[in-house]
Amino acid sequence: MANGMMGNPMGAQQPPMEQPMNTPMGGAEDAVLDMHLTEDVKQALQAKGIDVSAVADRGPKEPVVVIPVSIIMNKYQGASPEESMKQFVQDMTANAQAPVTEPMPQPAMAEAPPSPEGLGAPTMDRPPMTA
Repeated sequence: MANGMMGNPMGAQQPPMEQPMNTPMGGAEDAVLDMHLTEDVKQALQAKGIDVSAVADRGPKEPVVVIPVSIIMNKYQGASPEESMKQFVQDMTANAQAPVTEPMPQPAMAEAPPSPEGLGAPTMDRPPMTA
């Protein structure tokens, strides 16, 4: 979540990335890794030469969507970022049932074409007439 959601004021200075990997992490750091360290992020870090072996088993196991808090605050006018997030989560979970999908309309040609007899055409079940 955003800095404000993790107990830090919005825009607070983040610790440098050079923290030793053998330093035990706290709950807030674990939560950030579990939410945001996707396979794409791990690959991007490795492409930059950063060893991610210490956290290779961390992160979500499915794709995630990241929405900036400012976008949520524009839509959900809370007294604070936390209040806006609370409203957003309530809205997203209020109708937690899976959406009902409408059946796909069948193309017009899916129906059998009209029979030739109905259109005045000769039937094909007898030999052609000869003179």
